[in-house]
Amino acid sequence: MAARGSSLVIGGTGMLAQATRWLADRSTATLLVARRASGFAPGDRRFAPLDSDWTGPTFRDDLVGALSRTPRVDRALLWLHEPEPILAWLLPLLPQARVVLVLGSLDGQPQAPAGSFISVRLGSQPTTGGGWRWLTDQEISQGAIAALTSGRSGIVGELRRV
Repeated sequence: MAARGSSLVIGGTGMLAQATRWLADRSTATLLVARRASGFAPGDRRFAPLDSDWTGPTFRDDLVGALSRTPRVDRALLWLHEPEPILAWLLPLLPQARVVLVLGSLDGQPQAPAGSFISVRLGSQPTTGGGWRWLTDQEISQGAIAALTSGRSGIVGELRRV
């Protein structure tokens, strides 16, 4: 996929690091928002890091300001705990973006206008001994990349009742 615009990543410096780098490779610029975004890829000009915590009192103002200085965002990858309050004001700022929201297996489906985001729900993987294991960072990133590419929601691993 050729670069076609800017991207936004919130919370993509840990388990989603591979997907964050993949998206940056396909974007003209990537606004990277995390508590320690500036430490993710120091000196990598593909990233415009914004050190901001989604639970902090200045998060909204920080992000709105950074987005105003960012060319049109075409794709967004979000890992937010309790995403509904943020989605309520963020989605209108990304009217043309393909927004992928990563959710844990037990997270509810956030309420937002239909078609406003794609979800990737994370489950777990069965083991040969009949148990279950957590997903690897690579599996999580591959699920996010698949959603960014296909434009369809999906599940990584298997969802099961505990």
